[in-house]
Amino acid sequence: MNRMMAMPELLAIFDHAPVGIVFVRGGELQHCNRRFCELLGYEEGEVFGQPARMLYEGEAEYARLRLWAREALLAGDPFDAELPLRRRDGTTIYCRLHAAAIDRDNPRQGTVWIVEDLEEQTRVRDELWHAQRDLEATFAAAHVGIMLLRDRSIVRCNPRLSEMFGYFGSQLIGRSARLLYVSDADFEAAGEIYPLIAAGGTHRREQWLRRKDGTTFWALISGRFIDAQHPDLGSVWIVEDMSERKRQDERLQAALAEQRMIFDNAAFGIAYVSGRHLQRCNDRFADMFGHEAATLGGQLVEEFFPDAQSCTTFSEQAEAGLRRRGDYIGEALVRRRGGGLFWIRGTAKRVSFTQGGGAIWVVEDITERRHAQEALLRAHEQLESRVAERTAELKTANVQLQSEIFERMQAEKRVWHIAHHDALTGLPNRSLLQDRVQQALIAAERSHSKVAVLFLDLDRFKGINDSLGHDVGDALLKGVAGRLLEVVRDVDTVCRLGGDEFVIILGAITGPDDAVMIAERIIEVLGEPVDALGHSLRASTSIGVSLFPDDAADGQTLLKNADTAMYAAKNRGRNNFQFFSAEMNAAALRFFQLEQRLRHAVSGGELVLHYQPQVDTGTHRVCGLEALVRWHNPKSGLLPPAEFIPVAEETGLIVDLGEWVLRETCRQIREWHDAGWPRVPVAVNLSARQFQQPDLVARIAAILDAHGVAPEWLELEITESCLMQQVEASLRQMRELAEMGIRLAIDDFGTGYSSLSYLKRFPVHRLKIDRTFVRDLCTDREDAAIVTSIIGLARTLDLEVVAEGVETTAQLAALRYEGCLLCQGFLFSRPRPAEEVAAIFAVGALAG
Repeated sequence: MNRMMAMPELLAIFDHAPVGIVFVRGGELQHCNRRFCELLGYEEGEVFGQPARMLYEGEAEYARLRLWAREALLAGDPFDAELPLRRRDGTTIYCRLHAAAIDRDNPRQGTVWIVEDLEEQTRVRDELWHAQRDLEATFAAAHVGIMLLRDRSIVRCNPRLSEMFGYFGSQLIGRSARLLYVSDADFEAAGEIYPLIAAGGTHRREQWLRRKDGTTFWALISGRFIDAQHPDLGSVWIVEDMSERKRQDERLQAALAEQRMIFDNAAFGIAYVSGRHLQRCNDRFADMFGHEAATLGGQLVEEFFPDAQSCTTFSEQAEAGLRRRGDYIGEALVRRRGGGLFWIRGTAKRVSFTQGGGAIWVVEDITERRHAQEALLRAHEQLESRVAERTAELKTANVQLQSEIFERMQAEKRVWHIAHHDALTGLPNRSLLQDRVQQALIAAERSHSKVAVLFLDLDRFKGINDSLGHDVGDALLKGVAGRLLEVVRDVDTVCRLGGDEFVIILGAITGPDDAVMIAERIIEVLGEPVDALGHSLRASTSIGVSLFPDDAADGQTLLKNADTAMYAAKNRGRNNFQFFSAEMNAAALRFFQLEQRLRHAVSGGELVLHYQPQVDTGTHRVCGLEALVRWHNPKSGLLPPAEFIPVAEETGLIVDLGEWVLRETCRQIREWHDAGWPRVPVAVNLSARQFQQPDLVARIAAILDAHGVAPEWLELEITESCLMQQVEASLRQMRELAEMGIRLAIDDFGTGYSSLSYLKRFPVHRLKIDRTFVRDLCTDREDAAIVTSIIGLARTLDLEVVAEGVETTAQLAALRYEGCLLCQGFLFSRPRPAEEVAAIFAVGALAG
């Protein structure tokens, strides 16, 4: 075939090829086929003569690709690459590129590029991988035993089955199912059901099975063929340990027998009444009324009363009590067989409608007691009458006057005590404190001694009130007050200012050593458990100490300085004491000024967010971002979080600041999505105070709705220590967030104190290895072992793991060797403002 005859066929192939084809010469696009235009959104006439640069996301990416391709093509070799290309509308499409020189002997004459769409292949591959992962996780985590049999041999089983029968690892794989049965007969009988399930049905039965150690247990077995049309594929069997249920059934039968014995031999009459009829009674009840128990079933209750009116009155009273409280106690005059009357005391307990309705009655014959009570009542009335007459004669005006004087004096004492003492603990309150301080200072001046003021604040008391309730908090405060009184001398004063703040005045001391001894003793006694309404609690405290006349010459300043020293004790880790110093006043002033500026920053728009990419080093793509707050102070410039986050947490501003970060992050996500940038989850750190907000889930849902952001694009990072403060409450909070679709990560993993038994219950998606372990990964064997353990733990729990603080290629190589492909750190990019979005998303390609 000559070249002229081949041209139409080649053009047809060019135009109808399923991949994009374009010719490039001198960095400019030449001819292209229809598929190339469809992939990148151009009309055929818009491509010719355009620079090839327009197909790439950035200048740096184009330059790097051109350098790689040039080396290969000039050598006469083909070139292949996978990367995102930019479409005409600005969106990107992930493609495979294959390039070759038109003339291998003269590659400068131009190149031909073949462009293949990888988006659908990637999506299908990811969906298959996720489906397989979910099935494997379900198989491994099932609470029942699951096994796959083929020719009655175990081909596969889950960990629960091995655990149930006492085997380890893969010991059961490849072995006959006979070793699970008690006897050969049981095994043969089980084989008879295979023809029954060949039609596609499911077989269920209960029987005894044998463990590896020879013990047996009662099990529920369910099985069916994988495909009834192809029985050679095998069958799936589910085994559930029913031993506990069988023991419960046996205990229930024994309990029913015991109850029957008690019912038939009780010393009181017992009857079950439903509606107007007696359904059943014991022998004692029948004896009271002169009947046989077997003859009373179905008897009208009205027949036990002297007349219909008395029956109606008693029944209405009983029904009213049963409706209101569920029980009733009453007395009634009833009739024996033959006409004799006697008194009974009936105690009724309502039976729920789900159990048949009606009431259970316990009946006691109280005729003798009733007669005795009536006689005693008559005698008591006579005695009361005589006492009243004599009491009236003995009353005089003098006795009345003395009584009134005494009551007035007592009332005045109570009023004074209430005004000057704390109602909860009985300690002197704030109004009496100033007087006691003044008296101590006057006495110290006379005796040339010293006075110490100790200002105490219980550590984390608010958490007790919030989690256990104010009743438990009040009980703890009473216990603390009692122990403080045990520590001090009789001449000292213990006051409660309010809340969890106490002040102790130590008068007539010789120097600081006396105050040190008391402070150490307080910390010791409060460290012992306090019984607060059944809760065993330990109350630690932070103590500030100021001395007279060393630190102040008046009581007001002395108290203020002790308060300042107390805050210094809190800042140094709590559960300690600190003496006041002049530097503390300066530090307190700086803290106050920084707090005021920070309040203005939160409301005045001085906060900004920077974003640091998280890179999948296996695919060289940005797989996530972390939002990090910065303070753009007009005077000090850009401040990192370490300089203002502690102040925000101490003052409670962290809640408002954290909500601002959530709102700004969601707004930025929406803006990026609208602009066509890649959709990746953005992580936000939650503080402990934010996470403990009872309405946190509702707040986050409202923010996502307000900005139109799907929950899957928001990731919340929570520290281990925050999760372990209130485990059950944290678990509920995280489950609600996970059910919304929000991704959850444990930040700074390895630095906290989480228990693995709790970790596996939390619905988290990621563990973030703390930067302190990554920093010395290549030089410290202990840090390397910790990183290896965290990666292995994450792999076992099927969690993603991200390494923070990756700064060197050696660290990256070590992490990739251990299987950690998701990394974040200065090696890839420093945190950047949102305006540098192109540089943020280009990090993945640069990492390659």
